[in-house]
Amino acid sequence: MLNRFTLNVIFKEKVILTAVIFVSLLFLLSTLVFYPVRSGIRRVDDHYENRYIRGTSPSFNRHYTHYGHFSGAMNPGYFFPEKSIIAPYTYKFAAVTDLDKLSRVPESISPTPLYHSLLLSGTLHYKSSVHTYYLYIDEGKPRELYSAHNEAGRGMELSELTLYQNRLLAVDDRTGIIFELLSGYKNGETGVVPRMLITEGDGETDKGMKWEWATVKDDQLYIGSMGKEYTLPDGSVANTHNLWVSIINSSGLVRRVNWSNVYESVKIALLGNNASMGYIIHEAVLWSHHRHQWAFLPRRVSHEAYDEVEDERKGSHYVVWVDEEFRETPHIVNIIMKKPVNPLHGFSSFSFVPGTEDRHALAVRSVEENCVGGKESICKQKSYLIVFDMVTGEVLMNEIWIGDFKYEGIEFVDIDSLPLE
Repeated sequence: MLNRFTLNVIFKEKVILTAVIFVSLLFLLSTLVFYPVRSGIRRVDDHYENRYIRGTSPSFNRHYTHYGHFSGAMNPGYFFPEKSIIAPYTYKFAAVTDLDKLSRVPESISPTPLYHSLLLSGTLHYKSSVHTYYLYIDEGKPRELYSAHNEAGRGMELSELTLYQNRLLAVDDRTGIIFELLSGYKNGETGVVPRMLITEGDGETDKGMKWEWATVKDDQLYIGSMGKEYTLPDGSVANTHNLWVSIINSSGLVRRVNWSNVYESVKIALLGNNASMGYIIHEAVLWSHHRHQWAFLPRRVSHEAYDEVEDERKGSHYVVWVDEEFRETPHIVNIIMKKPVNPLHGFSSFSFVPGTEDRHALAVRSVEENCVGGKESICKQKSYLIVFDMVTGEVLMNEIWIGDFKYEGIEFVDIDSLPLE
């Protein structure tokens, strides 16, 4: 039988053993956190708020402290929105083209043909005394952006330009590629690199998405298509892939959402009883951070069934405001255009003028005439810029021709911004 002294010794030994085990567990846990090679979870530099990313080593993070940017990019963005404001009421902007089949560089040959898009830059100035905007296009020819990436012989048909995470992004409506524009890329010129490729609809297809618009909401990038079903010549619906949008977070994670009901509500608001017969084509959609509403500027509005020839003359001059949750009836603003209104002109992109709380917009109105059938010799492309009040419809700068090209993306940005050192 054990006496009291022996029991006390045994108890103390158990306490010491328990303490040793507890300290050992603490040490083991600390090695899992601070020596991540053993755990498979790698620590990223404190610059990234102690986040963790699988598949990197401490030495990797010491040498590449910017790992973890959008879509795996190694370096941070440097196109800061505030740099577009170069003086009071004076703003730098840029626009890109979608030249369709004319995007292919004529002198490039197979098997590695090149495709190009034009990058136009300029300045917009507001004169408050006359409540009017003035446009100044930068001297010289537009810059040219080149890439060999294509789908079935089509590529670099850039349909939107947008800032996200201080990166200047452009989307291709043929390949589904999201490109990033870089300053001083090669020989000091502006270049493009592909960051992502997203396929149509719910993603269960190998066809690149036909991107037409892009915007930022809640620190996520929303990109969408024309909002119309793809129909066959007889009017039957082949698929509804273009009714989907993709939502991308700052790391590049993609989430797909079916926007059929959203597009349908805008269609009913504009067409009323003819909604079942007519159609709407969207290429310009933005989220308003100040108004907490979605803004749609349709490219085409038709009360009749789709006809690819007649479609060229269905240009729109409407703004459609939609609430955040898509529950209320959309509000329509009729832009007070200079008469006569040319039906060939339709919205292909727009950007809110900085400092106007999303009231004033600089928009692109594009033209395609006799472009059905693929005959480039008779196809006419033109683009115009206009400024107007998104709430009242008042035009603050009438349409100004900017070239015989189809510009389809515009953003307030200083394209001469340089990478961070």
